[in-house]
Amino acid sequence: MATNYSLYELNEYIKRVMALNFQEAIWVRCEVSQASHSRGSVYLNIVELEEGTEDIKAQASAVIWPRSYIFLQNKLKELLPYILEAGSEVLIKVKVDFNERYGFKLVIEDIDPTYTLGQAEMARQKIIERLKKERLLELNGQRNMSPVLQSIAVISSETAAGYADFMAQLENNNYGYEIHAELFQVAVQGRNVESDVVDAFSEIQANGKHYDAVIIVRGGGSKLDLAGFDNYNIGHAIAMCRLPVIIGIGHEIDSTVTDLVAQVSLKTPTAVAGYIIDRNMKYETDILGLGFEIQENCLETVRERRAEVEHIDYMIKKSASERLYTENYDMNHLFDSLKVSAKNIIQRNRQYLDNTESLIGIVDPIKTLKRGFSIIKQDGVVIGSVKDLDTKKEIEIVMKDGSKNI
Repeated sequence: MATNYSLYELNEYIKRVMALNFQEAIWVRCEVSQASHSRGSVYLNIVELEEGTEDIKAQASAVIWPRSYIFLQNKLKELLPYILEAGSEVLIKVKVDFNERYGFKLVIEDIDPTYTLGQAEMARQKIIERLKKERLLELNGQRNMSPVLQSIAVISSETAAGYADFMAQLENNNYGYEIHAELFQVAVQGRNVESDVVDAFSEIQANGKHYDAVIIVRGGGSKLDLAGFDNYNIGHAIAMCRLPVIIGIGHEIDSTVTDLVAQVSLKTPTAVAGYIIDRNMKYETDILGLGFEIQENCLETVRERRAEVEHIDYMIKKSASERLYTENYDMNHLFDSLKVSAKNIIQRNRQYLDNTESLIGIVDPIKTLKRGFSIIKQDGVVIGSVKDLDTKKEIEIVMKDGSKNI
């Protein structure tokens, strides 16, 4: 019969072998698959995936005991929760442990944050290069943004402090602008960020409502806290969105893929609210300025036309006055000419009459008779020739002192 061992004996042998070969802690590269807290300890499931797939190549259990967890909290501070988040790639310093009853596990003593950050940055750069290659990086920037943002779709978490700050600034703006904001609820950190945000973009473009822009806001956080927005599918959804996208996810220095693809990227949610209010105020100012300019142009046109009318009125009056003066002068000149002409005519006629009177005086028969002449009439007719005298009829002789019939 072959030699056999009890389970305990086998596990004890494995423990001795492992203890002999792994006397010192070692650094291990892996990805956090799951993490849970219990009584000051953190229990993790860590994996290694086949490159380029979601297939698990290797898997193990790990634990951070309370003492080590306090050490890591002091060392990493706010980074620690995000490094231990599912999906994070980590470099951990572990002690290999094998217990006859509980089996194999890795006891985590330290974590290198630079590895996690470096892996995240490498993944980010790959996404950026892919978006650039597909010509999606600047596509949303080409969308026309309305000069007035009155209806907006907001992608955020209702419980996020950044969302509350954003809404408070919009609703309490100093200009009384009414801006309708519809919230599309999403996770702003963790594994659900990608699916929630992509679904929100699909819903916004499919519900048939009119929006002037899509806004993504969340509160501030560390670089790892914002890692969910360094995502290709989110970047692709923003690039393909028919509406301009404005981002304010609380970063101070670094930009996420989301920031690079969106049309406008600002540091904080309140900065986004300020941008919307300022844009609306600029439009109002431009309209008021245009109205003032139109008013001034109208007043200037009225002034110019009034001046033209006054000038025309002056010219008409001046022309009428000059015409009246000319006509009056011409009439007076004509009147004077008529008086002179009439006087000359009267004088000529008077001279003619005087001459005629003198002539008549010369040929007057009475005066002729007084000079010794006589007039012979026969039958009442003056006889001017002997041949006209009828000797058989009675004749009348007219002399200066009378007449006698013979």
